[in-house]
Amino acid sequence: MLYKGLVLDQFQEEAIAAIDRDHSVIVAAPTGAGKTVIAEYAVEKCLQTNKRVIYTAPIKALSNQKYRDFQAEYGDKIGIITGDVVLNPYAQVLLMTTEIFRNIIFDDIGRLNDISYVIFDEIHYINDTSRGTVWEESIIFAPQHIKFVCLSATIPDINSFTEWMQSVREIDIKVVEELERPVPLEHHLYFRGFGIGKLGHLYDLRQIARQRQIAKQKKRKDTDQANNIPKIPKSIIDTKLIPYLKEQNRLPCLYFCFSRRKCESNARYYTYARRRHDLLDKEQQKQILEKFDALCIQFDIVEEKAVTDFRKLISCGVAYHHAGMLPTLKEVVERLFTSGLIQLLYTTETFAVGINMPACTVVFDSLEKYDGVRYRYLKTREYHQMAGRAGRRGIDTVGYVYAQVNPKFATHADVSKVVSDTIEPTTSQFNLSYASILNLYEKYGDEIYDVYTMSLSNHQNYKRTADLNKQIALLDEKRASLPLPTCIHDNIDGMKQIESYHRLKHSNEKSLERLQFELASLKSMSIRKKSGKKVQEKKMVPIHNKMEGLNAEISENLCHECYQRKQCTKKYQTIRKNEQYIQNLKQKQVSIQNYQQEQIAARLNVLETLGYIESQALLPRGKTASHIYGYELQLTQLLFKGFFERLTEDEINCLVVAIVSEPRKDGYYKRIKDKRFLSILGAAWDEILNIQRLESQLNVSGITPALEPRLCSAMLAWSRGCEFDELTEYATLDPGDFIRSFRVVIDQLRQIRRAMTGHTALTDKLNLCIGKINRDVVDAERQLRIGQEEPFEEEDNTPNEEDNTPNEEDNTPNEEDNTPNEEDNTPNEEDNTPKTDPTLT
Repeated sequence: MLYKGLVLDQFQEEAIAAIDRDHSVIVAAPTGAGKTVIAEYAVEKCLQTNKRVIYTAPIKALSNQKYRDFQAEYGDKIGIITGDVVLNPYAQVLLMTTEIFRNIIFDDIGRLNDISYVIFDEIHYINDTSRGTVWEESIIFAPQHIKFVCLSATIPDINSFTEWMQSVREIDIKVVEELERPVPLEHHLYFRGFGIGKLGHLYDLRQIARQRQIAKQKKRKDTDQANNIPKIPKSIIDTKLIPYLKEQNRLPCLYFCFSRRKCESNARYYTYARRRHDLLDKEQQKQILEKFDALCIQFDIVEEKAVTDFRKLISCGVAYHHAGMLPTLKEVVERLFTSGLIQLLYTTETFAVGINMPACTVVFDSLEKYDGVRYRYLKTREYHQMAGRAGRRGIDTVGYVYAQVNPKFATHADVSKVVSDTIEPTTSQFNLSYASILNLYEKYGDEIYDVYTMSLSNHQNYKRTADLNKQIALLDEKRASLPLPTCIHDNIDGMKQIESYHRLKHSNEKSLERLQFELASLKSMSIRKKSGKKVQEKKMVPIHNKMEGLNAEISENLCHECYQRKQCTKKYQTIRKNEQYIQNLKQKQVSIQNYQQEQIAARLNVLETLGYIESQALLPRGKTASHIYGYELQLTQLLFKGFFERLTEDEINCLVVAIVSEPRKDGYYKRIKDKRFLSILGAAWDEILNIQRLESQLNVSGITPALEPRLCSAMLAWSRGCEFDELTEYATLDPGDFIRSFRVVIDQLRQIRRAMTGHTALTDKLNLCIGKINRDVVDAERQLRIGQEEPFEEEDNTPNEEDNTPNEEDNTPNEEDNTPNEEDNTPNEEDNTPKTDPTLT
């Protein structure tokens, strides 16, 4: 089949045939295989038949890029709605984040009456811990006439996922799975201090690294100890990695680091060492600088501080990319990368999800990352998502992947699990927010509990509970076959009583030990503590009495002195252990079955206590909160307490930034000294503490976050009109973090404005609030508009006519919707990572 002059692969033809039959389709195919062609066909078909279509993406940057691509081809038939930008919102083709689509379902489902198809790009985000519930809710509650095109490179359990989706959707779903990569990958390890090898080398190199360390510690490098160190296997390629890649013609390279600072330091280190191995010739240097300068003029960032230093990197064919950069500078890097002139791009994992930017080679600085809580090895899904960037269809015959490993610490089990072909199964993250619960409660009332039965979580729990039933049945059989104690005293319950006595005795002995320790501590204190000693001694009396009673009961038991007691005890304990295991499995089963319903009930209880619902109806607070997503309880409570009426526009902006900001471990933040605002902040803090206490009492999982006021001084300065460069006087934050936080505030203010429609004075004030923030580099719509005109003719290093994926689905994120903390889970993550390893460059 030909489409846009390209010969389609079989899996593409199958998916397109399903679309022609007006079916939904789920497509799982490797990165670079051409999944986006299927989405483009669905869009074009809807345009030709005068139907509407929605294209959702997990991140705003991908929505923006798709908007530019489609708008260039279809003009005013294309619109976009994200938390940052609204352009042509009633267009025939709408680009949006998945959160926006979910919100439309709840806020104004009638707007979806004429939607024929919804495209879910990167559907595997349903597995995302913090955002996956949005995809699940969208699939469950979207109008039944809507058909879906779901695209992903990684759905390991696609049949189970499809079974669930078909159980909640009326229209037939076609599954299309392609397993072969158009460009096969070669996977290698780069062993720090040794060179390039395979997983099989790890054990030997681990021993060598340890022997070297011992020799170094004992200062015996020239002794027998050093001579006894095993030799490095000959099959290890002893080389520095980047020069090797250049020599083997394996550039350009995407080099993944899991720290922003590591990306920058690696790029600068390489630039410092560039004379040893320049990546660009003089003509290429001229070309890339011309394009860089033209893009900086187009995006109006010529005067930015970072641009001068960045230009030096670019001249060497090197760059970095992470969420802390100016969004406009990130976009410049992305466009230069597509030109094929950037040869080495150090980037965080955000580059693994986004627009079409493959490379010949992918390098992992490490297979471990800090996830905001701890260091851990990458999941197999994460590894393959990033590794999938390697190999450019129509250009490379093979894509190369190199993962750096320190053999001193890495184990074969950990590394092999990461690079395995067995990807972790998709796990439901269904977790209804307060806003979702309010919208569903208004529609379903007490039947809201039935909503859970439609979730992927419930579908997966059927299998979990079935597996547990099998385990319980097997244990029951085993228990039935266990030999019972034979009592010569005809006192079959005697052993049970003794076991019970011993458990109680042990518990009381522990209590007694603790009290005796406390008493000994008090005796070493001054005479004034005598009253405390008497209290402790009184506490010990009933425990002594219990112990005496237990000893008396045990002595009267016929089994106590019996010569067969040891044998009976062993048999009884085996039975009891088996029964306890069965009981644990049954408790786990109940927990799995009831957890979600219990959480819905707990949240409903919170809402009822706070005055949001009553008698299966939404009260005014509930109506308002149902239109706010992300921080609905905090904002609604403060709205109804009159905070927004009393505060100035600048103070409102400061208050909202304190609500949406996430805690940071360190860094300088200038404190606000204004007593009026500090008292307001204290009162707001009390309101949120009341919510937290109530949630804690009712066992709600995921307590409402507290205020984080450290960006308030920066927001106050920005709201009052300071220059963007001046913000560093108020907080040590990356430019991208300032912009992302301010844009989240704008998004929340717009949601409040929509929720308060009809309150003219307040909505007018909110418009002023938004206007004070949404200027200069913070204005996302401005960035999107100025990015629509190309300053130069881009050289296309992506597939030509032989490549049937001209607009590949691969992706490059900037921001996530309502997720301010993006890929860099901790602002000082770089301080906890190893320094740059010069052996790589």
